[in-house]
Amino acid sequence: MILKTLLAISLMVNVPVYAKGEYFPPSPKIVKFNTSIPEKDNWVTVPEGTKVITINVEALNTETVLFWLIPTGTQTWYERKLIGYDIKDEQDNNFSLSWKIPQHLYDHLVVQAIGENEIARSSLNITSTS
Repeated sequence: MILKTLLAISLMVNVPVYAKGEYFPPSPKIVKFNTSIPEKDNWVTVPEGTKVITINVEALNTETVLFWLIPTGTQTWYERKLIGYDIKDEQDNNFSLSWKIPQHLYDHLVVQAIGENEIARSSLNITSTS
């Protein structure tokens, strides 16, 4: 009963649990993921002439965020391209990337928040008007 109570409390306050001397770090969690261009219906449409966009991520229990560009379609994960990363250097939970965009986009923008023993993932669709 005591162990169940401690586990419930730790889940509510996001504190690691120690059971029989084992350490269970909290899982990474992506709280917010957006770009400097507003999203509409899970699509970011980059206006013609835009050269750089900023990608912002707020993630808890995360040391590094990876930023990927993946072609649309099915089973394209292995065609992904790493476009950047950000390593936690402050005490806040904010990560960002200023990305020089290619000429044409019709892709998935994926972020991975890397914690001690897990990876959280989130995505947006991104396209360009040119």
